[in-house]
Amino acid sequence: MILMESYMCYCSVRLGVIIVSVLTIIRSLSQSLTLFIVGVKVLDPLVDLFEHDEEYKDRKWVRKYITWSEDSPESFSAVVQIMSFAHIGAAILSIWGAVKLRKWFVVPLGVFEFFYFINITFLHIVLMIMLKKQINLGLLIILTLMGCFYILFVGYNACTCVAMFQIITLVKSERYRELYGDDPFHPLAMRSSHPEDSEKPAQVLRMYDMHDTNIDEQKRLSKLGLWPRHHPPVVSVLPARAPYPQPQLKWWQQQALNTADDHPHEPSVYGNWQMRELLNGVGGDVQRKSDLNRRYAESQMYRWY
Repeated sequence: MILMESYMCYCSVRLGVIIVSVLTIIRSLSQSLTLFIVGVKVLDPLVDLFEHDEEYKDRKWVRKYITWSEDSPESFSAVVQIMSFAHIGAAILSIWGAVKLRKWFVVPLGVFEFFYFINITFLHIVLMIMLKKQINLGLLIILTLMGCFYILFVGYNACTCVAMFQIITLVKSERYRELYGDDPFHPLAMRSSHPEDSEKPAQVLRMYDMHDTNIDEQKRLSKLGLWPRHHPPVVSVLPARAPYPQPQLKWWQQQALNTADDHPHEPSVYGNWQMRELLNGVGGDVQRKSDLNRRYAESQMYRWY
């Protein structure tokens, strides 16, 4: 499993190793030039801090380094300069390894960053223990937070080198070459495992092919942000409806549409008159009005539909 897939959420791991290498070169050059110009006097505030602390001034490792810097400043400076230039050399090798995909060229920078991470963590803890007796609480909290963020950044840079080693190992593996070709910067489409299909030339991946059903390739491309986003087709399972809602009829229109065959008229309405007699008889007004209402309702229905 790869330790990380991107550096600072935006850069690739390959670019992240280059950034880490450049920052390392700047830091090591600054340290080397400061020690070359000022000398071991630049460590005097740190030495005074250890000398006046009751808990650490008598420790063996403290006395050893203080005595070494005071009695042999030339040798102390030479060792620090050698370590700085070795760190710079490892950063240059890492840049070359990231550009040319040489995994073993990234290992030295990862080792140097790991030991630098351990040293800066140990020094930060000791300094915070000593400074808590000399400064106020607010400043101590600020220094603690700043030191923790810097330690996390150094550890993150070391993990970036490890992730680059894993990625180069992956792209140089036989399985990756079999699937995506020998050029990791221009990966090919996944090749078939059938012998007759392997003789065909591999096609370069086309991002516009929306009918590709290769799920593994789609997952790989989606992580890289190359697979276009498309929505699945929506199939309706609801029953078909009329394009327009059925009009609501008035009560007199609904009554007019009800013919005599479906709903026989009540004898009390027309008395003893026959249907044909009502048109010309006493009840003719009622029948004619009902007939007009039915015709109007039927014409309205045709117009609505």
